[in-house]
Amino acid sequence: MTTNSAILIEIAIPVLLMLGLERFAVARFLRTPAQIAWVRRHGWLHPNSISRARYPMGVISVILLHLGFPRLCFLFFTFWMITDITDGEIARKCDLHTEEGETIDPLSDKLMYSPMLIYLAWLGWLDPLLVGLFLSFDIVGQFSRNFIKVKAANLFGKAKTFLVVVLLIVVGLEWIYGPLPLLARTIQPLLGICAALAFCSLAFKLIPNYWYANILSIMNLVCGLGGCWVVLAGGPPVYALGLVFLGQFLDLFDGRAAERWGSTPKGEIFDDVADGTSFGLTVGLIVATCFTQLWVGVLIGGLYLGAVVYRLIRFVVEKRKQGILGGVATFSGLPSPAGALVAGTTCVLVPSQAVNGVIVVATALLMISRVPYAHFGRTILPKIPKIVLVLVLGAFLFLLAQGVRRDEYLAPLLLSYVAALSYLASPLWRLFRKPSPKT
Repeated sequence: MTTNSAILIEIAIPVLLMLGLERFAVARFLRTPAQIAWVRRHGWLHPNSISRARYPMGVISVILLHLGFPRLCFLFFTFWMITDITDGEIARKCDLHTEEGETIDPLSDKLMYSPMLIYLAWLGWLDPLLVGLFLSFDIVGQFSRNFIKVKAANLFGKAKTFLVVVLLIVVGLEWIYGPLPLLARTIQPLLGICAALAFCSLAFKLIPNYWYANILSIMNLVCGLGGCWVVLAGGPPVYALGLVFLGQFLDLFDGRAAERWGSTPKGEIFDDVADGTSFGLTVGLIVATCFTQLWVGVLIGGLYLGAVVYRLIRFVVEKRKQGILGGVATFSGLPSPAGALVAGTTCVLVPSQAVNGVIVVATALLMISRVPYAHFGRTILPKIPKIVLVLVLGAFLFLLAQGVRRDEYLAPLLLSYVAALSYLASPLWRLFRKPSPKT
């Protein structure tokens, strides 16, 4: 049996079966009011009870690994991490959310993965310094819940937990099956990213809530300035595009942060300047450098930048005229983050300058058009099943890690490009949908 076949049979299929059974059980037994009432009457099914049941499971996982049962440890650990999805679903569907649960749930996650991190650092699989930094930020962050108002995990905390699980999966596969070429040299970089996310999670707990949106916008701006510097310094455009991707991730949440926690009087200006820099100027420079004739590149890149600036100004002006204080569900014209993804990825991937010019100009025209586009974060993302999101995000992170290791980014770029073009064509879906019957 080959290594890939062994991983598929011994690890992948059992994990997918556990996840599938968990999803089926939640969907099947939380459908009716009677089922929900039955769950609410049984304390052992309360989300807080499930979270508390995870407390000792991290130590038990380490014991199984130390005794020489790595496959059993892998599946046991995975099962209990899946229950972290279960208790959240029960809390939402049964209205069992409590303030105590906002502290218990992240504590149970830490008690799950911390013993394993310490054990792997002791054996030399993980850098002890990075593990120490990560756990220091994590402990202080957990302790801070005793005196902060918002106790629930923030975006960085959720991303940190997800990535720590990915890290332990990578280590577990190499422990069981030996060095794997696809995973080579990814462990320590992943641990470093986890430590950085733990720091951000802690910092965002201590900073006043109304600064959250501004900080995300400023980080987006820094990404944009970094991308401009990469292009002007003659660096590979794909590195600049990577910073734009990161800026898009940050931009996905700054508006919702402002709606939830408020912002400063200049918050909207921060957001527009950041978007214009990352999605307009950086991508405009990427466009300009993909043409052999400088004047053609400057012309098309300038046209694209002008469309982004016009798009941002028009959005703010019309929003104020209509008296809209929060976000919107539908945009008039292609949003600038999506336009940046289409135009930038086209110029990096497609070798034909003629095709690049046509797609960039078409993207610019769509941005200043009145074609309706659904807000990705508010309208589309909530409709996608969480398991699909987790699998797609995991696949993208894996492909990205491989790209960083090899300095070859074709696979993650193609995945991003397919997603961008699908969103670009999304208004066409309405033309093919059957109209609902009138009553």
